[in-house]
Amino acid sequence: MGSTFQRVMNPHIIIFLRIIHLVTGQFKIIPPDNPVIGVIGKGVILPCQLKAKTISERLSVQWIFTTNSEKIDVSTYDGKNTQNPVSEDKRYQGRTNFFHTEFNKGNVSLYLKNVMVSDKGKYTCSVFFENWYDEVVVELNVAATGDESSIFLNGHVGQGIGLTCKSQGWFPEPIVVWLDSKGDMRKEEVTIQNTKTSSGLFDVVSSMNLEPRSDMEVSCRIINDLLNTARESRVLFSDVFFPSASPWMTAFLVILFLNVAVIAAIAYKLKSNSKRTLDAKQNKKKMETEKEYLKEALETEEKTNKGAKAENRKRLARYQVELDFWEAQSHAVPITVNPDCRELELRVSGALDTKSHASESAELSAASTVPVLVGQEGFTAGKHYWEVEVEQQQDWVLGVVREKGEQEEGGLLPTQDYWALHRSQGELFASEGDVRVEKEQLRCSVIGVLLDLEESQVKFYEAVQMLLLVTIPISLAKEPVEMFHPFVPRREGTFTPFAIRPVRIPVPLKAL
Repeated sequence: MGSTFQRVMNPHIIIFLRIIHLVTGQFKIIPPDNPVIGVIGKGVILPCQLKAKTISERLSVQWIFTTNSEKIDVSTYDGKNTQNPVSEDKRYQGRTNFFHTEFNKGNVSLYLKNVMVSDKGKYTCSVFFENWYDEVVVELNVAATGDESSIFLNGHVGQGIGLTCKSQGWFPEPIVVWLDSKGDMRKEEVTIQNTKTSSGLFDVVSSMNLEPRSDMEVSCRIINDLLNTARESRVLFSDVFFPSASPWMTAFLVILFLNVAVIAAIAYKLKSNSKRTLDAKQNKKKMETEKEYLKEALETEEKTNKGAKAENRKRLARYQVELDFWEAQSHAVPITVNPDCRELELRVSGALDTKSHASESAELSAASTVPVLVGQEGFTAGKHYWEVEVEQQQDWVLGVVREKGEQEEGGLLPTQDYWALHRSQGELFASEGDVRVEKEQLRCSVIGVLLDLEESQVKFYEAVQMLLLVTIPISLAKEPVEMFHPFVPRREGTFTPFAIRPVRIPVPLKAL
């Protein structure tokens, strides 16, 4: 009976093992070579690279921070949730981002903003598919270089001078060394008192006594081994600082030192003069040969690295554009059109006159009027962002208008101060300077608008691809209070506005 059971089960086990091998062979997470170092107060990338032939859109990624007492779900991307795919722990709210445009290349790394001392530790990157799971641990070390060190005189201590070296804002606890004029460690006894502040950083205070007739050049060097950086201050003392020092003895020693140095220099020059003459030609020839070799090596290295440098610059520029877009979206506000459908007519260069029945198209340099609908929200300060879904086949204009004085008859606002982006005859224009948008950016389905009254400018984005289309400066008037209103195009032949798309705001993290 046992042999019959084995003959039945063995084929099933073999098939199961082959399936497991096929699944695990298609996907693999590449672990980082070394721990990641983050500078306190700046951003850092926690790397997690997935190696796979194809990346499923239903991919799920979870980053977990493990402490001694708990596990924190830092940030999660759920490809199955199309409404709110990203969620964060409240302790990391607004500090994490995924590189969504790099998912198809297997880049599921996490960007962590404003690194803190408490962020130090181990992070687990877990990747889920429907029938596959793997994880990798990324260790994050944090560090900070303090401010410039300073040496202070504490007065006389016996026959010597008391010195104190101070600096603030270090992490981890740094190394403090006192050096002489040759860069060697001094033999005097040194005391070090490092104080840990409430933010977790270290303030350094180190002291020593400088004795008379010792090396008068003193350096205090504070070293951060993790970042391989240092702060150093250097002072030079004279014997007159010491209580028992004699000015006549100082002058004698200086003169004696100068005489010895001059005699030694003359002797060395007479001895080495003949040898220099003999070696001059050989050295010149050797240097010319090395020069040619280095020149060829540099040319070869430049050709090899040229492509890699260009690609890195391109990726860096793309990351900066996405970070700028995320910053703009963080100022999202709801926008609604006035219930009375107030209509504002703007003169827009290159637009078609919707009230004209002429069969010929207007020249791009001509000016005509287009109707828009003004939002009932008004802003006087700060940053405000909203998104509008635009039609691909209809000309439109949207942007910001400044309300000045009383409203005109018929519910119209003054039209002389506005900043807009509009589509006309298949091209995009800005209202300032007759700027045309590049052709590769013309296929816009959602336009994002950022009203930045802090920097006096309006930015227009292609919200789907997170591209900055154009930036228009705002000329602020001298009135005490100015009100800025958004306006959007209306659908052709109706008083219905184009769809104002609500911007998704991140919500607290939910466990998978």
